[in-house]
Amino acid sequence: MGHQEIKLAVAGLSDDEIAALDGDWAEFSEAERVAFAFARKLTQEPHRIEDADFDRLRKHYKDIQILEMIFSIAGNNVLNRWKDAMGFPQEREGSHFLAQPNKAPSTDRPLPTKSFLTATSNKYKNATSCLAPARPTGDKGTPNRSADARRPALESRSEVEAALAACRTRTPRLSVVDEDKTRALLSADWPKGPLPQWVCLLANFPKAGVARAGSIRAAEEKGDLKPLLKAQISWVAARQDRAWYALGNAKQRLLALGCSEDEVYALDGSWDAYTPGERAAFSMARKLTATPDLVTDTDVAELRKHFSDREVVQQIHYLTVKAFFDRVTEASHLRLEKK
Repeated sequence: MGHQEIKLAVAGLSDDEIAALDGDWAEFSEAERVAFAFARKLTQEPHRIEDADFDRLRKHYKDIQILEMIFSIAGNNVLNRWKDAMGFPQEREGSHFLAQPNKAPSTDRPLPTKSFLTATSNKYKNATSCLAPARPTGDKGTPNRSADARRPALESRSEVEAALAACRTRTPRLSVVDEDKTRALLSADWPKGPLPQWVCLLANFPKAGVARAGSIRAAEEKGDLKPLLKAQISWVAARQDRAWYALGNAKQRLLALGCSEDEVYALDGSWDAYTPGERAAFSMARKLTATPDLVTDTDVAELRKHFSDREVVQQIHYLTVKAFFDRVTEASHLRLEKK
């Protein structure tokens, strides 16, 4: 049982109620089904989010609720990648999720103390999950562990340039906070000058959003990883997610660090010209972005051949930040700043 299932159990949901979330959703309301479908799509296929998804959501939710939904889904994409890529063992019980640890859930359902692996009813015993991503197979029916298996082939350079040009003129799907109001919420050491749209978007949540903006900034500015490597793996991740706002930011950073246009687009190629360490980092970026459930101990071991454990941890953490940033900025359809 995963981290999220523990939270649901602690919230008082029964095993069958949790299992229903993994089923056909027929017993849920239309508003719930729309939200669940959006969560699944933004998690597994962020490159397919479109205006029609927001039209369906707006029949049931206000824009600020939709943004909160995106914030939550993106946050869970961070958590899931972090815990699984790092290989953390699952908790045995979930008392630490309680607002009041010494108080039982409102349903008086006792917290398990040894295992969450209890059986569901026969109704769900052999049901097929509508959430777990299908394991793609090769020509002979063997598992295909390619990180590209669930995402389309990368677009050509000219197509990417066209997408970035469109990103500079598009209209955001959700409102951003006025820049002066946003600046008033930020810490005094925040860089001067015009604020990027992603910061003003997160300012819709004065506490949680601004705190998240600070953590994103810290991930970019602090740590042991070289700025060039961060920008390179940002590009690789954003290409997999088709996160054009994030990709435009990554390109701007690469150019500012001295890369040529050709060197930027070389990151879409075979990586033969890069060092073994760089190739391992790029491979992890692609795999943890597109198929995080297929990341193995072998992938992490390959990184450890070229980087210290501290650097490996920071790479994985940085990629989880990118998972959040890609989903929030692209689902919200932010306009790329011109520089």
